[in-house]
Amino acid sequence: MKIFSLVVIFMLFSSENLRFPAVDGRFYPGEEKELSKEVKEYLKKAPSIKTEENVLAVVSPHAGYTFSGPTAGRAFKALEGKNYKKVILMGTSHYSGSSGALLGDFDYFQMPGFKIPVERKIIKELSKKDGFQIQNNAHTREHSLEVQLPFLSEVLKDFKIIPMVIGGSTTPEAARKIARGLLEFLDDETIVVISTDFTHYGPNYGYIPFRDEVPRKMKDLDLGGWELIFPQSSEIFNAYLEGTEATICGEKALMVLAEILPKNSKKYFVHYTTSGEVIGDWENAVGYLAGYFTGKWDKKIEYPEEKQHKGILNDKEKEYLIKLSRATLKAHILNEFIDFAKILKENPMTEGITGISGVFVTLREDGELRGCIGSIEGREPLYLGVIHNSINAASRDPRFSPVRAKEFSKIKIEISVLTPLKKISNYKDIILGKNGVVLQKWGRSAVFLPQVATETGWNLDEFLSNLSLKAGLPADAYKEGATFEVFEAIVFEE
Repeated sequence: MKIFSLVVIFMLFSSENLRFPAVDGRFYPGEEKELSKEVKEYLKKAPSIKTEENVLAVVSPHAGYTFSGPTAGRAFKALEGKNYKKVILMGTSHYSGSSGALLGDFDYFQMPGFKIPVERKIIKELSKKDGFQIQNNAHTREHSLEVQLPFLSEVLKDFKIIPMVIGGSTTPEAARKIARGLLEFLDDETIVVISTDFTHYGPNYGYIPFRDEVPRKMKDLDLGGWELIFPQSSEIFNAYLEGTEATICGEKALMVLAEILPKNSKKYFVHYTTSGEVIGDWENAVGYLAGYFTGKWDKKIEYPEEKQHKGILNDKEKEYLIKLSRATLKAHILNEFIDFAKILKENPMTEGITGISGVFVTLREDGELRGCIGSIEGREPLYLGVIHNSINAASRDPRFSPVRAKEFSKIKIEISVLTPLKKISNYKDIILGKNGVVLQKWGRSAVFLPQVATETGWNLDEFLSNLSLKAGLPADAYKEGATFEVFEAIVFEE
């Protein structure tokens, strides 16, 4: 009661706008000397990192120090002997599902025995930019930034922080907006610190993609994600997350990091461990990774614009997309992640791969349809559509049960890349075998790909009757009152 009263009195009479600790005494020691001693011990035990290069960013975990302190010490070892005046401290929001960067506009982050000043001028400037907003209440309970401060205070002197947590709904496009806003504040005196734990495995986290070889598969899963943090390409990292459903809690901050990294940057993996290794319990386990990036900041990054697909694919692009679909299925069905990460890393990034396009993925087993799902209109880069629809065809086609592990080797893949939709006034203008068709009537719709007519041998009336039935309409519904859109497809298979 006495301690509480002193805190209240201090708050009433202090003119400073302070962010007080939320997890002191739980995630780390709540007493100054004990905290300093523990952090110094983690740094002392961490292997030496000698680099003449400029360190741009470090990645550090944010769990309780008992679990992740040694790994965090290895991450911050890269900053010893360096001199940075600004720290862009970026973490996850465990309490907000909003989109964008949620800034902390405080005078100081108060810690046991010390306080870290906030660079409020930059906070104010950032808050005027698209993708940023001041939201102090997003920081009140949030620990992801707080646990990094004792390490920063040991390795750096005379610095200010720009604290932000990235909302859970942040997309790659939103991450790019945040990156654009940050570029002008990046210089040789600036370091970016990304606070993130990696995969959260087990029933407590609602994520049990595998039950065997948990230590190996967790590590494969997390290192696969680490390998895909490329400069100016949060989409590839995000594609891996969506393909594996990996529960990396700071993934949005890592997406922003990917977008601000210059092309000349180098990536260094330092250490990986899990809570399972620390306490010997693998029923619920969390991964912790330490790494850093070096290079020279580039304030003039030009981000490519998304382009519509031109309807042309060469043989190498077709081969890549088939391999990507197969690797996606392997990760999704067999929980083997190395091939998926490897294929994504080899992404050729040609217009044929990255163009916005509708795409269907069709799965067959012993010649029989086993699943087919796709998107008629292009809403995302082609390679992302292949990833999403490979998973959907295997698990979310309502006509079939999910593909099982024992079926994986029997599955054959067909991909159909679609041209933009074109309305026609008369269904008799449909060219069987060339046109795919979208039929709409009475609020119902259905689609057949061009190859359906070829595979079935149907004439036009049979084709449209079956399409009407697929839409839940009478077989002759196509004859009056229906609207039609047609498209063509580039079709290729394993």
